[in-house]
Amino acid sequence: MSACILLSALATATVVAGTPEATAEPAFELPPALASMIDTALASGDEAEANVVIRTAKRALPQSADAIDRRVARWRSGPQVPTVVQVATHPSPATPEPVDPAPIQTVSAPKWSGEGEAGAFVNTGNAPGIGLVGGFKMLVEGENWRIGANARADYQETASVVTREQYRFSAEPNYKFDERGYLFGLGQYEQDRFQGFESRYSISGGLGYSVIKSDAAQLSVKAGPAWRVTEPVAAERESVVAGLASLEAKVKLTPSLQYSQDASIYSDATGSTFYTLAALDSKLIGKLKARLSYMVQHETAPELGRLGTDTTSRLTLVYGF
Repeated sequence: MSACILLSALATATVVAGTPEATAEPAFELPPALASMIDTALASGDEAEANVVIRTAKRALPQSADAIDRRVARWRSGPQVPTVVQVATHPSPATPEPVDPAPIQTVSAPKWSGEGEAGAFVNTGNAPGIGLVGGFKMLVEGENWRIGANARADYQETASVVTREQYRFSAEPNYKFDERGYLFGLGQYEQDRFQGFESRYSISGGLGYSVIKSDAAQLSVKAGPAWRVTEPVAAERESVVAGLASLEAKVKLTPSLQYSQDASIYSDATGSTFYTLAALDSKLIGKLKARLSYMVQHETAPELGRLGTDTTSRLTLVYGF
């Protein structure tokens, strides 16, 4: 019944639309909506449903029965393109184009690394003998800056008497202003009574440059002014302005073997201090490695009664993190 009512409404619309003002098509032609309904029923492949729609259309529009039969015959003789009913719609308001959001700038977290070192040493110079050594190193790196800290202690006793007690601590912040160049600051504290001073402070800064920068080898040099304050064991406090020059080198000999060299010189009007440390690292298991190192420290103007040169050979285990 509802289908008949719908088709009757379509027929009424056809009569209205068939006036000269509405359309130029002949009256016997099927209305687009009815033609589309018949085409859809035929295209569904359900013969029973198609027959119901065709019969209902003929009852509602008996004057169009021949036109319905012709359409059904044309469809069954070959595929037909269904009639498309165009419905007038009001244009939707223009949608503004999406604006890409401003890119979010991400700041990478600083990278932390370091190592702990422990072992034994053999010393020559002002305090010859065998003793224990411990060290710690830490490095924090950002996108264009880094801060390194290094601590080392040598301790030796002979017949329950302390014969060597050397402490060394340094901190160095760097700021990179291009791919290879950087600014640096360096603060250093030393204590070595057997070399003639209770304490020695050094503060310096200047320019650095990475001469070689690759995975296989690295070499950087730096230089700048320095201020040194020394508390001798048997003399008055000394404060001098000096100059600092140093280099750091690393060479990967094999995937498990690396050589490194650190050297520096402080020079002022009264004398100079030369320091160098060469080390050979061999990987053992995971982050554990063995290190064989050799250090030379030379004072051109040693304290009265002291030797100018001390050497230390170390064999240590190093654990990185």
